Amino acid sequence: MRKRLRNTLMSVLFCGGLFVAYYQLTGRTPIPPDTHITYEQKDRFRLDIDASGQVILADQTGTCHYQISQFALRRSLRAFHRVEWFDRNILAYGNARSQCLLSLTEGHRKAAIQHDCETQASEIFAPVQSLEVTTRFREVLQGDEVTLRDYKVTRGADQLPSK
Repeated sequence: MRKRLRNTLMSVLFCGGLFVAYYQLTGRTPIPPDTHITYEQKDRFRLDIDASGQVILADQTGTCHYQISQFALRRSLRAFHRVEWFDRNILAYGNARSQCLLSLTEGHRKAAIQHDCETQASEIFAPVQSLEVTTRFREVLQGDEVTLRDYKVTRGADQLPSK
């Protein structure tokens, strides 16, 4: 019985140590102050996130402002890094008539890819999916009361320019 207890305790401590080491590696890395993520569907909405986690979501009805955590921002940035965003061929995903634009500015580097909104390419889909999870922008656009309350969304009068 004592040996089992000792092994269980050692396993828990080992896993705790791994957790602390992971947090030290990922949680302590500063986010560059020029970090900016933009996702836009022309004539529908525009999502902007800055280095502080401030989210601005604009559509035809107005502008929403809310804050996401640094952890959520790092999660979105990791999605861009996993697909090697800055090394992508920006011409491979669409053309000038494509309706969506996804861009990342970080550490004095910027890459923007104009693409078809329905694309299933993982290098586009993964960062967009991460933005959906961390900012809940689709629920905010739909006016979901729980999301609006949880994220403390405030509405402004600004709008997207109409064409």
